[in-house]
Amino acid sequence: MEEETCIIACETLREELSLIMECRQCSYPVVWVDAGKHVWPDKLHLAIQEALDALPPSCTTALALFGFCGNAMVGIRPPAQVLVFPRAADCIPLFLGSQAAREAAGARTYFFTEGYLRSSGNIATEFRESLKRRGKNFALHVVKTMMAHYRNIAVIDTGAFDPAKVLEELTEFSQTIGIPVSVIPGNLRLIDALLAGDWNRNEFLIVPPGETVTFEDALAVGKGQ
Repeated sequence: MEEETCIIACETLREELSLIMECRQCSYPVVWVDAGKHVWPDKLHLAIQEALDALPPSCTTALALFGFCGNAMVGIRPPAQVLVFPRAADCIPLFLGSQAAREAAGARTYFFTEGYLRSSGNIATEFRESLKRRGKNFALHVVKTMMAHYRNIAVIDTGAFDPAKVLEELTEFSQTIGIPVSVIPGNLRLIDALLAGDWNRNEFLIVPPGETVTFEDALAVGKGQ
């Protein structure tokens, strides 16, 4: 039986993964996981585990395009595959190029890509829905409470979409809540390295078949371990 590599990926990364796969002329099969499940890490955990469990016997390596994402990866156990995924706190480092770049951007920046803007559960979508259901005063109260910690909104230019269009869509939202929005450069090197098999152990966690992702693995993110 021929060995095969498969990909399990969050839908927010569809444009970026498609770009790298096209550049590398890569045809690995992809299982997409609903981005909306990020709101509930336990549901995201279950979806990722179910995707792993459903992979065909021919799949001997599973590449996961996720960070730890609220510890959703903790407890994940590849039943019969080698599982490889970035040592990243969430998906943002996959758009920026590294966990270090994510930390350098600061904890007070709220990030968008086109994929994230199109997904359910992001703050701009929640605001629009709340505006329709409950009116402006209620929607503003909720979103300003949720965004109280943030001082900037950044559209990450990953090269996989037109950032000017996303910036335009977010401008009214930005002005309404009083938080500036700008475009910052992205970097897809982590996604490229994952597909290339360039798995530096400082940046990627390699989980053998039957072993489990641990909480200690999550704690080691950003510590060069």
